[in-house]
Amino acid sequence: NLTGDNGTLISRMTPVEEGAGYYVHLRDGRVQVNLIKRWLDDAIRVESQEPLATNRWCHLAVTYDGSRLADGIRVYVDGQPIAMNVKLDRLNQTFALPLEPLRIGGGQSTFNGELDDVRIYARDLAATEVELLAVPQTVSEILSLSAASRNEAQRRKLTRYFLDNHASTKIRDADRRLTDLIQQRRAFLENLPTVMVMQEMEQPRDTHVLIRGQYDHPGAKVEPGIPAAFPAMPADAPNNRLGLARWLVSPEHPLTARVAVNRFWQLYFGQGLVSTSEDFGAQGESPSHPQLLDWLATEFVRLGWDMKALQRVIVTSATYRQSSAVSPELLLRDPDNRLLARGPRRRLPAETIRDQALFVSGLLTNRIGGPSVKPYQPEGLWQEIATDTEYIQSHGDDLYRRSLYTYWKRTVAPPTMVTLDATSREACTVQRARTNTPLQALALMNDITFVEAARVFAQRVMVDLDGSMEDRLRLAFLIATARTPRPEELAVLERRFHHSLEIFRNDPSAARELVHVGEFSVNETLDVCELAAFTTVTSLILNLDEVVNKE
Repeated sequence: NLTGDNGTLISRMTPVEEGAGYYVHLRDGRVQVNLIKRWLDDAIRVESQEPLATNRWCHLAVTYDGSRLADGIRVYVDGQPIAMNVKLDRLNQTFALPLEPLRIGGGQSTFNGELDDVRIYARDLAATEVELLAVPQTVSEILSLSAASRNEAQRRKLTRYFLDNHASTKIRDADRRLTDLIQQRRAFLENLPTVMVMQEMEQPRDTHVLIRGQYDHPGAKVEPGIPAAFPAMPADAPNNRLGLARWLVSPEHPLTARVAVNRFWQLYFGQGLVSTSEDFGAQGESPSHPQLLDWLATEFVRLGWDMKALQRVIVTSATYRQSSAVSPELLLRDPDNRLLARGPRRRLPAETIRDQALFVSGLLTNRIGGPSVKPYQPEGLWQEIATDTEYIQSHGDDLYRRSLYTYWKRTVAPPTMVTLDATSREACTVQRARTNTPLQALALMNDITFVEAARVFAQRVMVDLDGSMEDRLRLAFLIATARTPRPEELAVLERRFHHSLEIFRNDPSAARELVHVGEFSVNETLDVCELAAFTTVTSLILNLDEVVNKE
């Protein structure tokens, strides 16, 4: 029963200069809940949106689920949850109760009013339990009322009393199972990810041209619509985002399908039919094959915008399946392959090179979905560039997930990916730059991921094929390139193996150091020097032009 607007209801806090603990406080009549490890740096504070009524009794309950999140605090008035505002949500460490006494009606400041029946529970109460506690009448008093005059909360209290005191064991077990299922459902729903959505306002606000971009200097009012340079929206289309989306994918739209198929063509051939894929306007290049671009665009629409079907059309075409070999005469006439007289040849994207090495070695994890992972990275890189940020490396299968799942810090991109021309993602990039530097070869030969992949690749071949070294070299080459090596190529690989084997026989510690690069276990049944020597050969194979290039 409040007689004032401010004061502490309950408190268990260390002295003010330390300020650790919890307290429930009234500030201008609003309920304020505080969990503090260290104020501002490590604390939670939530406050009710509406003040409590004064000079009337009410039941107040506060629950906390131990999640270290402000969202884990619930406040109830007369058994019903009330809306709260989060003032601070920064509890980083596990909250522990201080060795201080519980103070009722004081601690931080004196409470003005009356308190009755204060209870502390050692667990997080469910909303239904709080609702029952808020019913002031005893069971006898509720039973004295007629059944028709009892409210829902009173009926639930009677049900709870019956289940706890008079129900059979079978009914009690069923009730416990139901309670467990309800709690599991609640936990499941609370852990579901949320997605931000957009929707139209009931009454759209007016939008104006801002003179010189100044928000406080509005000019003429503007209406939603399509720029005059484009075809108009259909007369029956809604004048909102849905109408715009339908207009964008309508068969009559001159750009959407053409831009999309040009991007897919660029993906396979290295450049689009319109080489300036980021600019289809007056400043861009004209298409090299306008009729082909138009046909692909209409085919894409006819296929129902099915991206997989469109890519099948491209990769099964005679144009794409040509050899990439080029004669001096053809190179002179068409150095950029704009006439499409040969198949595409270019280095694979950075992510594909890494994934291919993992796949060939047998390391690649095929699991789909899940959170980002943090594979190998030079130690201390984040601290050097981003300060006070620790890179916690993943382990186990997470080290070998597809590059799609690699955690990407925008200002500190994975260094090997950037070396191989992956973008930093600090700005939208339609076409990646393509460079050719010695650093790229050094990365492919020395990065932990590629060294480990080469070693596991060698280990895989040696275990799978119990034959001569020549047979093993032939199999490794076949797995990586999809063809058998020519005699002169096989001779180079054999010389490489025997030369490395001689080095490692003379220095076994170097062999052990090489085969233990990375976390994947070493097959101890294999000769360590042979495995190390074969690793140098598989590393060579993984660095061949026809392995890291699309030919």
